[in-house]
Amino acid sequence: MKNTHLINEIDYLLETYCDGCFIRTHLRKEKGKTVAHNFCIRQCTIGEEIKQAGTKLQGTK
Repeated sequence: MKNTHLINEIDYLLETYCDGCFIRTHLRKEKGKTVAHNFCIRQCTIGEEIKQAGTKLQGTK
């Protein structure tokens, strides 16, 4: 995959699923940014997809 396609995929996932995410907003408010960030990376299925796309992006350098 080309870098542009991977970046567009990540952007699409962020805009579609992460902007306005109730769980992320709630965790940030109640427990802080670090807890919310860790949830998004380790437990959220969309976060895992973003992480995989980022790994592919790093591999293309």
